[in-house]
Amino acid sequence: MRYFVPRLSTEFDSHGSLRYNVRESGRSLFRRPQGGPPMKRMLTAVLALLLALSLCACGAQDTDDTPTYPAAFSGLETLIDTAREEGRLTVCGTGDEAYMTALCEKFEELFDIKTTYRAITAAQAGSARGDVWFGGSADICRTLAADGKLLTYTPVHAADLTNAAYGDADGYWYGVSVDAVVFAVNSDVLRRMTISAPKDWADLTDPVYQELVWLPTYRSTEIGRLTAYSAALRLGRDKGLDYLAALDTSVQFYTAADDTFVKCLSTGECVIAVGWLHDGLSALSADTSGDLHLIIPASGTFGQVTASAILSGASHTAAAQLWQEFVLSPACADLAEAHGDYRLPTIGSADLVQRTGVTLDPSLLSPTGDADTIEDKETLVSDLIETLTDAGIDTEDTARWNVA
Repeated sequence: MRYFVPRLSTEFDSHGSLRYNVRESGRSLFRRPQGGPPMKRMLTAVLALLLALSLCACGAQDTDDTPTYPAAFSGLETLIDTAREEGRLTVCGTGDEAYMTALCEKFEELFDIKTTYRAITAAQAGSARGDVWFGGSADICRTLAADGKLLTYTPVHAADLTNAAYGDADGYWYGVSVDAVVFAVNSDVLRRMTISAPKDWADLTDPVYQELVWLPTYRSTEIGRLTAYSAALRLGRDKGLDYLAALDTSVQFYTAADDTFVKCLSTGECVIAVGWLHDGLSALSADTSGDLHLIIPASGTFGQVTASAILSGASHTAAAQLWQEFVLSPACADLAEAHGDYRLPTIGSADLVQRTGVTLDPSLLSPTGDADTIEDKETLVSDLIETLTDAGIDTEDTARWNVA
């Protein structure tokens, strides 16, 4: 075997720099790599680069950058494009702040429009500076429209309203959800007692319902006050008080809160409750037995339609119109339930409506009567407590009153 001893030598190159050479028996160990002439290798590299650029160009041509939206907004592309060009929307909101914030974030996410939320009270709506007002009552919207404070727009999604009366005939406002005083019943318990469910206020005084009804106390709950007020409005003040005295026989508990019945209805502890529709829907959504039902009193009840409207001072009208489409879509209605808001959506495509089958005729939200003949609710309640006491009813009995 032949061995070569490497030798190290130094020399200066043409630039004057010191260079080291390792040689093996006088031969350099660093040789030019084989692979063809330099020009040929250069042409090969250029062709490879051109091919890569060509493939990238073809890939770019196949990419579709067109924004996509939920199916509910199909056909609204022109409005969406105009709203995106405006780029901004200011929402004046009345109601739960977390829910309002979630709505604005969802709208911004869907349409890439900068959306600002500004909390206001109902009393501030007439002077609010923004594009839309969401969360106010339809009654206040009617007043604002008459005063020239709202703009008209008829959303395509208005066709999905469960009742045309949930929208203004001229397009000034549209109802998004509705709440009302209703009866919630456990049908399984009533069936085993061979008793049918009450259909109206008068039915509640029937002896068959003795000590089966849970009613929020008159003194400190909104439902209690509305129950007293509606009785006086339907029947007249004196007859209304007499009705409520007769109703006491059917009342098992006067509860401390409007929603006390929610957890007790499915267990059968509560058989019949007078309460808010949204609390009843909350109980219904958690129920798997199918035994819970909600009943709208046939002669009418108190309630409120929550609406959305475009303010007359709107700076971004296309974005405001798109907002009106959005609030009448499942994207908005289903978001409410996700945030614990069980007010009944006014559109039939909402998941809560589809799942429970509950609808409400808005004509039932206006009981007839002469409100001018009735004092304020506080005075009426005070007179009612006196009437009950005179009838021998102990309104201080903690076993029945203010039950938590």
